[in-house]
Amino acid sequence: MLVRQISKLFKSPLKSIEIGLWSTALEQVRPALSLCGVRWASKKAGSSKRNHGGKSPGQRLGLKKNEGCYVQPGMILVRQKMAFRWYPGNFVTTGRDRTLSAQVAGTVYFTQERWNPRPDTEFGRSVAPTLSDEAMTRTFVNVRPEPEVGNFKLKEQI
Repeated sequence: MLVRQISKLFKSPLKSIEIGLWSTALEQVRPALSLCGVRWASKKAGSSKRNHGGKSPGQRLGLKKNEGCYVQPGMILVRQKMAFRWYPGNFVTTGRDRTLSAQVAGTVYFTQERWNPRPDTEFGRSVAPTLSDEAMTRTFVNVRPEPEVGNFKLKEQI
């Protein structure tokens, strides 16, 4: 229809072009259209192997009992990994993963003290004596035991 309108505008015989050119072009295109169906992906879409972190929950590290809290024996005071941030003080034990827990029932309190490393280690022999008191100051977690009332006997009573 478009070819006829163009031929009327220019008043030239385009019928031969209409029949010959378009028919041969369509015959060449038709087989190509029928053979070229829908193309599917040659590989299955997969995810990358990188950047899969961040989906695990946190380890819930840090202080579990603040200063002034009442604790029972065996209660966890601090959860920590890798290195000591808080050190065990009076009536506090250290677990194998550096977890600090109370040995007796009482009240939690914190102190800043100079840390004295063991002298049988290389750090205790050579490095620690050269450091200042400020560099060797550590935070210690302590438990102040509750006073025992009526739970003890005098020697004369035994």
